[in-house]
Amino acid sequence: MATSQTTARIVLALGLLLAVTLLVGYTLGFSPEARQVTIAADGQQVALAVRAATVEAALTEAKVVLGEHDRVSPELASKVQAQMEIVVTRVTKGEIVEHERIYFHEVRRANHNLERGVTRTVQRGREGRRAEHYEVVYEDGQRVSKTLLRTEVLEPKVDRIVEYGTIGSLSRGGNTYRFTRVFYVTATAYTAGPESTGKSPGHPAFGITRSGLPVEVGHIAVDPDLIPLLSHVWVEGLCAFSAQFNGRYFATDTGSAIQGNRIDIYFERVEDALRFGRRRMRVYVLAR
Repeated sequence: MATSQTTARIVLALGLLLAVTLLVGYTLGFSPEARQVTIAADGQQVALAVRAATVEAALTEAKVVLGEHDRVSPELASKVQAQMEIVVTRVTKGEIVEHERIYFHEVRRANHNLERGVTRTVQRGREGRRAEHYEVVYEDGQRVSKTLLRTEVLEPKVDRIVEYGTIGSLSRGGNTYRFTRVFYVTATAYTAGPESTGKSPGHPAFGITRSGLPVEVGHIAVDPDLIPLLSHVWVEGLCAFSAQFNGRYFATDTGSAIQGNRIDIYFERVEDALRFGRRRMRVYVLAR
C-alpha cells in the first residue's frame, strides 16, 4: 500500500514538472510541437522544423541574426504556422557624395559707348563645384533608393559678363551720325503762341523751353523718359510731305500731351504748324 502511494506521488510530480516545462517553454516563445517552416535569407532558402511560437523566436532558433534596418515578413510578432515562409530582407543604409559642376551663365549688358556690333568681355566666366550628399538604401545588395540630404558649394561659379555696343551709324547728306536708338513716333507741331502754349508775347516765359533755352526752329518737345532733354536726334519723315522736314533736331522742350513715342516739332508760324498736322516719323537718338 505504501509503495502504491509513493508511485502515485512520483507520477503526479512528473506530470506537474512536464506541465510547468511546457508552460515555460511556450511563454519563452517555443511550442511543444515542431512546425516545418522555410526561411529565406542571405540568398538562401532553408527548410527546417522549429518549435518557436513566433517568427522572432524562429529566427533566433535558426541562428539568423537581424541587422538594425532589416525587414522581416511576416512581422516578428506573428505566430508561426506550419509551412510558413519567413523572408528576411537585408537592408543597409549609407551616405555617398557626388561632385557636380556648376555651370556659369553669360550676362550681356549694353554699353552706350561702344559701336553696335562690338562686344567686350569685362569678366571671364568660371565654373563652380558642389558636393551633393545622398542617403542610399540597399536591399539584399541592390540599391533601391537615393535621397538628396544636402548640397554643399565647394567653389561658387562666376558668370561671364559681356558688354555689347549700341551705337550705330547713320549717313545723311554727306555726314555720318552715330546713334544709340531708333524708333517710330507720332509727330505733331506747335508754336510759341497762345494756341500751343497759352502764353503770349510779353509773358515772362514766352518762347522759353523746359530746358531754359529760347525756342527756335530745329527744336522739338519730347517725353524725357524716352528722349533725354538736350539730346540731339535725327528725324526722318515717312511720306513725301514729312520728308521735307528731315534733319537734325534739338530736344529742348516738353509738353503735357507729349508722352511716350510722340514728339512736337516747333514752327514759327501757326499756318505751317497746322499744315504739318500729324505725321508718322522715324527718330534716331544721336550719340553724345
